[in-house]
Amino acid sequence: MSQSGPIRNDPSRDPSVPANGEMPLGTPSESTPLQALCVGLDCVHEVRIGSLLDEAGVAHDRVDLVDQALGTVVAKHFDLILVSSSIGPEKFAPLAGQVRRMSSSMRVLVAGGAPEPDELLAAMRAGATDWLDLSESSASLLERLTVASHAVIEDRRRDERMSRLKGICQKLAVNRDEFTRHVDALNDGLREAAHDARGRADEAEVVGEFRGLLSQELDVEDLLRTALQYLLTKTGATNAAVFLPGSKPDQFGLGAYVHYDCPRTQAQPLLDRLSDEICERLAPRHDIIRFTDTREFVHSLGLAGAVLEDSELVAWSALHESECMGVFFLFRNHAEPFLDEHASMIDLLRPVFAAQMAKLVRIHHRSNFTFPKTEGEAEGDDADDDAGEDWRRAA
Repeated sequence: MSQSGPIRNDPSRDPSVPANGEMPLGTPSESTPLQALCVGLDCVHEVRIGSLLDEAGVAHDRVDLVDQALGTVVAKHFDLILVSSSIGPEKFAPLAGQVRRMSSSMRVLVAGGAPEPDELLAAMRAGATDWLDLSESSASLLERLTVASHAVIEDRRRDERMSRLKGICQKLAVNRDEFTRHVDALNDGLREAAHDARGRADEAEVVGEFRGLLSQELDVEDLLRTALQYLLTKTGATNAAVFLPGSKPDQFGLGAYVHYDCPRTQAQPLLDRLSDEICERLAPRHDIIRFTDTREFVHSLGLAGAVLEDSELVAWSALHESECMGVFFLFRNHAEPFLDEHASMIDLLRPVFAAQMAKLVRIHHRSNFTFPKTEGEAEGDDADDDAGEDWRRAA
């Protein structure tokens, strides 16, 4: 083994010290020397080892008994524990175990005469890391103490690095969890945005398709037929009735009727009451009304028939610039209920219908426009006006 200098010699000779001579934070230096505890050494050996520890730059204390050493290492940190060989492995084993539990960098050394192989093996098994043969020269003992001190310093640095790495890992784990939460939130947002975009695209497609179909119809009957046919493809087969406003606010006439499980002859009393009493109430309303239990509604109309008693009813007004262009009723058996998404679909389609119906009304009004006529033609003008009002009512 090559000779190495004491701990407090030139840092360039100390492998635990960086080339710039600076000690890492927490590493013992001249201002913070290593600490040693001598346990059970006689006076002669204590003086000799104490002198070597001083030369190595290691501060030291002493106790006589192992029990005292146990309390001392708990109360104060030590780096080297020097135990007399007279104590025996079975007695200092608890101390060595306590030292290992407290710090992996602490070293237990046995000091005594030249050991027998069995003694050395028992000491190693009890937790000792080296045996100081006090029969050797002081230079040899100093070298062994220096090697042990260097090992302590390296282990300290290793522990500090491990501690720092653990701290970094914990921070990374926290940051990773936070990053994962942000990524998950971003993914959720992207999925919602994509879902909303798809939904808006689907809505735009439905509205465009419905508008394209209705824009081709310039006759009221054709318009109603096309609108109901498209509506029923979205809601499924159902009884449907559309009431169109007349020349007066309280006048509504049946514009179209589709029978699914209720023939018109059976539904006629209901249609009459809807036209006379309900349409006027629904005409100015913007909301879509859904009756899941129509018994009370039927009784309120004074109808004795069972047309609606086992049915679900949906009704709404198609408004264009706050003017009612038609009142729709859909009803069918409870076994085939209307779905919540039907409300969204209806809300998209009804303004398209109302706009096309308003367009037909404007076209009709323009078609009735005539230049001023002579007095002899005045009677004919009155007849044309009446015809236009009758068309409005018929619609």
